[in-house]
Amino acid sequence: MTEVEKIEFDKYDDIPVETSGHDCPKNIETWEEIKLHPTVENNVKLAKFTRPTPIQKYSLPIVLSQRDLMGCAQTGSGKTAAFLLPVIEKLLSEPPHDSVVSQGGNRKKVYPAALVLAPTRELACQIYEGARKFCWKTGLKTSVVYGGTPIVNQLRELERGCDILIATPGRLVDIIDRAKVSLQSIRYLTLDEADRMLDMGFEPQIRRIVEEEDMPPTGTRQTLMFSATFPKEIQRLAASFLEDYIFLAVGRVGSTTDLVTQKFLRAEASDKQGMLLDLLASVKGLTLIFVETKKTADQLEDFLQREGFPATSIHGDRDQADRLSALKTFGSGVTPYLVATSVAARGLHIENIAT
Repeated sequence: MTEVEKIEFDKYDDIPVETSGHDCPKNIETWEEIKLHPTVENNVKLAKFTRPTPIQKYSLPIVLSQRDLMGCAQTGSGKTAAFLLPVIEKLLSEPPHDSVVSQGGNRKKVYPAALVLAPTRELACQIYEGARKFCWKTGLKTSVVYGGTPIVNQLRELERGCDILIATPGRLVDIIDRAKVSLQSIRYLTLDEADRMLDMGFEPQIRRIVEEEDMPPTGTRQTLMFSATFPKEIQRLAASFLEDYIFLAVGRVGSTTDLVTQKFLRAEASDKQGMLLDLLASVKGLTLIFVETKKTADQLEDFLQREGFPATSIHGDRDQADRLSALKTFGSGVTPYLVATSVAARGLHIENIAT
């Protein structure tokens, strides 16, 4: 089992939740109310998920009742478990067929039963770790595919069997083009951080994957979408991909979570570095600093290191090994100051950030 995320459950109790849609199932208050598979129930306990967060309280009954779902919630609300747990539960109640089929010779094609699309490599890897955690000892096989690393290694892993596939859109299209994966057995489709995927220009790939390949159509598969916001572009995507869905809003849609305190300081360009140093000196703990460009990220990392603040950076020009190394040293406190471009940091879930 991987080290679990540390969720402070008491902080979630007062977050408002709203649902719309006919015949919405009653929410739960405890894990025991949904009678999870014994192995999954044990995995939840091992993860120290003492009780469900608001999005989990509502999502699990909705998904288990075979309804499509449009969920609006911020990162950190527990939504990964909100869609993984019910999908795993349903796959265990109706086990999928063998996910690998020989095409003759050494050629193999993979037929996953569940697909999760995510906008970034980092988020895909985090969802994958969650899936591994909840699938432990269930017999279900999980795989993750994303760009920036050799595709051959991911194909080799896929061919060992894959019931739940987590993917970034571009890499999945590449694998489909190589005839290495079929979507015709997909029973559960999840789009996580859908608004960020549209912001990053992935709509053509997403529509191809969902509408132009061999995936079962809307109404045959069950589809879950999650987004921090609900603009018109997301509403159109939901109308295309979901059928008779329930809308679930956790917290204030489009806002930051209530667990975050925001402060705004105005600074002239010439004063920014000095003000930043003053701020960093006044804060103890992991600190995440957002900048606009990759060049600025590299320059600020060098500046902070010269000023005695152990820093690292993450942006799109760094290869996957460097990005994972930066996240590891940041999370462990070796380099407690992480400079990130907004694109590189989308979807990251990092514990114990102070500011």
